[in-house]
Amino acid sequence: MLPIRLAVIAGIISYAVYLLTLSPGVSWEHHSEDSGDLITAAWVLGIPHPTGYPLFCILGWLWSHLLPFGSVAWRMNALSALWGALAAGVTVRACWTSFDLLPEETLNRITRFGRGIAALSTGLLLAFALDVWKQCVVTEVYSLNLFFVSIIGWILIEILAGAKKSEQEVNPDKKHEWVKRRSKLVSLLALSWGFAATNHLTSIFLFPGIALVLLFGKTGVRPGEILKGIFWFILPLLIYLYLPIRSGMDPPLDWGNPETLDSFLWVVTGQQFKTLMFSLLPYMMLHQVMRYMSLQGEFGFLGTLASGLGVCGMLLSRWYRVLILLGYSLLLMTSAYFFLSSYYIWDPEGYLLPSIWAASIWAGWSIVLLVSVPKKWIVSGRFAGILLLIVMPVWSLVANWAEADLSMNHDAINYGTEAFECFEPDAIVFEVRYERAFTLWYYREVEYAKNRDDVAVIYVEHATFNWGLDLLRRKYPDLVLPDNPFERGETVDADTIAWITRHNIASRPIYSGAIVNQLQDEGYRFEAVGTLFRVLPPE
Repeated sequence: MLPIRLAVIAGIISYAVYLLTLSPGVSWEHHSEDSGDLITAAWVLGIPHPTGYPLFCILGWLWSHLLPFGSVAWRMNALSALWGALAAGVTVRACWTSFDLLPEETLNRITRFGRGIAALSTGLLLAFALDVWKQCVVTEVYSLNLFFVSIIGWILIEILAGAKKSEQEVNPDKKHEWVKRRSKLVSLLALSWGFAATNHLTSIFLFPGIALVLLFGKTGVRPGEILKGIFWFILPLLIYLYLPIRSGMDPPLDWGNPETLDSFLWVVTGQQFKTLMFSLLPYMMLHQVMRYMSLQGEFGFLGTLASGLGVCGMLLSRWYRVLILLGYSLLLMTSAYFFLSSYYIWDPEGYLLPSIWAASIWAGWSIVLLVSVPKKWIVSGRFAGILLLIVMPVWSLVANWAEADLSMNHDAINYGTEAFECFEPDAIVFEVRYERAFTLWYYREVEYAKNRDDVAVIYVEHATFNWGLDLLRRKYPDLVLPDNPFERGETVDADTIAWITRHNIASRPIYSGAIVNQLQDEGYRFEAVGTLFRVLPPE
């Protein structure tokens, strides 16, 4: 019961801290520019940007409609915090179980108290790592992804620990009980992995580590268990049917209109962003990795020190399954940085969370090395290890609070509310900056859905696709729109805004997030109204 109690304690502490530092609404901070899109999609059961995130949308819809208080954006932020807190709790259990891979002699030196402190500290260190904390106070898909990474890591550790214990067991009945339990664990592992894949496709990078543990960890997993696991992995993937089914119902947000096989694959595989994959030269790939390879930036000095000591402790233990666990954690980290080096985006922090989970487990294992310190030393190794484990999450909590705290951040909230206060009836609003467009979507479809559905919010990039024009025609049937999108190029956004403006300005007031030189050259005037411009026809 102790590990469960410690897991609950870690979860409660983490969730309390997250709620205290939670963003009060839609946000642009911590690279959460997609939050308006994701919150809106969850609330209306729509299709957000690729890869569609069907599990996130379904869970978000249930949570946001069942929670009876707070704005919809706050509720969704609180859901992100919940996943992070649950990940911290699961990590406590994973760390506790991982010590079962050690011989009894080493466990006796650690003591049950030291083991509990190490497990609790590991969960809290993960929770207060800077990028984990940042992702848990805004609406994004990455805290849910971290939850699944934690679940999968814990199950793999349970399989390794159970296999070790089974080897030492002489009672045939208990050996048979382990075989049945192992089969259930493999199925649960596969099911969790399948659910993870319906939230974020980077879950496929867990494959090398999972294969390492199951095939080379002396787990005794049989081919029949693997086949059963394949079934349980595939089953949750049916959640992706949400995309074509819901798209066929014409929701207010329908990115890519994934009703046909081609459009479905376009959304699910993220074809819109394919030019960002494998687009970096080798020196640029190295630069991209080095920008974010800093555990000290996540944990602070003590957490980083503990992680290094933990790796040394795992290596020096020379126990086979401990080395397999180390290999799994290294593959987690390697996979994260491989993806980071291959995908050129300016907000990659969310992709680093699996590697931070691995480093947190290492930190918990620092006590294994420290308890081997000779007794003749002035300071007991066990005492030093426990002291380090107690202080390091507190260090991270204090050091990272100011940077992670968004409780007073209202930039996006003010932008959205002030914009809708300015809009005249039946206004058309153009926005080329996605974070602002997504914020306007949120206020139009959620906060002002009942009294400002006259406003037409046009994210200009959508209007450069055929499916985007079709979506606009369905939502705003009285708008005059081009038959086909303009040819892609440097001026496609300006061409699109200019065409729609010319054909609609006589009947509807028009606003733009930026001055369009093409229209200005034609005599159109741009009058500043708050953070937007009111477009006026030539005099």
